[in-house]
Formats: sequence, structure tokens, C-alpha cells
Amino acid sequence: MIHAQAKAIVQAIIDPLPLAEFMAAVEASRALDVPSAPDHPRAMLFGEDPAQTVLGAYATHSAVLDSHGTAPTGPRPDAARCEDPAAFRSLIARFHDTGYTVRVPDVVPLSPPLQAFARALEALIHQPVTASLFWSIDRARAAVHYDENDIIAVQLSGRKRWWISTEPPELTVGWKQPGLGETRLGAHRVVDVGPGDLLYIPRGTPHTVESLSDSLHLSILFTPLTLREAVIAALDHLSNTTLPLRQTLLAMDGEALRDGGAAGPQARIADAVALLLDRCRSDGFVGAALQKRAARMVGALPVLDKVATAPVTPATIVVHAPNAISAMFATTGWIDWAQPGGHIHIHRGVEQGLRFIAETPSFRIADIPGEGVSDAVRVALAERFLLSGFLRIEG
Repeated sequence: MIHAQAKAIVQAIIDPLPLAEFMAAVEASRALDVPSAPDHPRAMLFGEDPAQTVLGAYATHSAVLDSHGTAPTGPRPDAARCEDPAAFRSLIARFHDTGYTVRVPDVVPLSPPLQAFARALEALIHQPVTASLFWSIDRARAAVHYDENDIIAVQLSGRKRWWISTEPPELTVGWKQPGLGETRLGAHRVVDVGPGDLLYIPRGTPHTVESLSDSLHLSILFTPLTLREAVIAALDHLSNTTLPLRQTLLAMDGEALRDGGAAGPQARIADAVALLLDRCRSDGFVGAALQKRAARMVGALPVLDKVATAPVTPATIVVHAPNAISAMFATTGWIDWAQPGGHIHIHRGVEQGLRFIAETPSFRIADIPGEGVSDAVRVALAERFLLSGFLRIEG
């Protein structure tokens, strides 16, 4: 999946909202809603029958159900592994009968269209994307709360009413802060959604939701790259080549810091920050830091599926595997090629060929460029990426 393909996939799901407008809303942490129709492609993100899609995952997802309810009528049922879709449906019904909405986590692998959208969004924002399915009955309601990830909510079936704060979001940082009381909605707007409608809700935005009928919706979760994380990436990049940053700062408990005995550590920290500031002002440093971070993120994604492969020749045509993305970082003499599931380190002499492989969705092996690169080397490169799952033989 190259960048242009990723943009097209995301655009198809958020239509008619322009991609640039969506990205601007993400950057500004501004909630928005995109009404549509039941036949919109995003209404099919979880298949033509989303209930059957999730029930078909009884073996993997029945034991990991979560739930919430504002006025339960009985104790919360226990999630348990089910033996077939009917048993899974009965388990979900027990949650509903006692006033709970069911959340099915980690549903991206259950639907190829959702997989493609999640991977395309990952390729654009260089951050991991997950998703949960919420299955509610009529009049089920959630407490006022906020989430620690940005949310793209896609209504699949039924109708819901959302109350969404219009005040600036807190942009939470992922850990609980002391002294916070009950979340309050404050100034807000009300949005009714039906199949095919989309909402974007930035992290830290108070909201609540009520089902107006039996309902299923997807909650697609991600956290955009923050300035804090970019600074950490720059510090990590500097630490790779600066030994003092990797050395122990303090071999004592925190009492010495509170008692004012930290003049040494304070000076070392200040010197490190000054060095980081100096390097960040040099040409190419920040770009390299963010590229290395992107490679780490891509390499940490779930591994690509591998398929049996046949012998290839220079005339063989190969294509990118579904949902395959890559990121590269050049080191002295080597290229760190990252793809979902890990890293491959390859001699820098074939860098031109690697960039061609990354940027060309379909190609003949003989067309891999590179000065002095023989057909034998081209075939060896292709075979390596066939074995890793990044490439597949056409057809």
C-alpha cells in the first residue's frame, strides 16, 4: 500500500468530507460529524451483516467481551468462550437482558474492509489504529465520559443519539491525573446518527450516547502524533549516538531529589536538553528522528500474513500484499526496512531497488533498478520480500 492508495482508501470512507478537512480537524482537535446514507461504503466496514460478522468470531472474541451500563438490573454476566455463533448470541443477550451494552474489542482482524481502512490510516498518521464494536439495545445509555484516544465512530445498524461537548478538549496524555472528579458534559451539541453516519471525537472530549433502537457501531481508535511524542523521538534519536544520555543518572531514591541534593542531576539534565535543542536546529535531524520513529511504529504492527510462494524469475510479476506498508531508515552501510511484524536489514548498495519496491504496487522483478544490480540480486531481493509476506506473486 503506497501513500496515494492509503489516501484513497481513507477518503472513500470519510466521503463526502475532504481528507484535508478531516486531517485539519484532527490537528485542531475539533469534533465533527459526517452524515451519509445506509449504502455508503463505510456502512459496510464490518460486512453486509455486522452482527453475523462478530458472531462468527465466537472462538476468538466471546471470552474477551467488555460491557458498560448506567442502570443495570442485575449482576454483570461473565464473558466465556462460546462453541458456536448461537451460543455467542445467547451470551450477548444475557448482557443486554441485564442492562449492559456489549463492547467487543480488537475487531480489526474480523473484517477485510476495516483492516484496509485501519492500515491506510496507520500509513498516513504513523500511529497504530485499533477498533471495538459496540452492540446496544434500545434505550441503552453510557455515562458521561471521555476517551484517551481519538475516535472515529461509524454507525453500522440502528440509530443512536450522541451528546458531545463543544468545549476545548483536555487532550489527555494516557495516565490518570489525581484530583479529577466526575466527568461533566458542559456546553454540548446533540447529534443523531443512523447507518453510514460518521463522527470524529478528539481524545479528552466529554460525551455520552443513547441507543434509539437496537444498534451496532464501530469505534475506531487512534492517537495522532503529539508534539510530546515528537520530542521524545528526537531524544531517542540523539540517545543512539550520545553515550552520556544512556548512562545512569542517579543510583538513589527520590528523597535526595526532594532534599535538594540533585544539583548534579539537574545540571546533567539541563545540559542534555541544551544539546537536544542544538541538534534539533541542525538540518535533517528532526526528519531523521521522525523517520526512525515511523520505522519502529511500522515494525511493531501485527505481522503480515505469509502465503506459500513458488520459484520466481526476472520475468515474474509481483505485487504488494494486502495491507502491506513499509518505512525505511538509512544507517551507515545499511537500510533498516520496517514492515508490519518486524525489520529487515539490507545492504545500502540496493537502496534504489528497495525504494522502488516500497513505492511500486506491482512490478516485474527484472525492472527493479540499481546500478550494477544483477538479475540474480533482483530475484534474491524479491524472494526475501515474498518470504516476509510483503510481496506476493501476481494472480
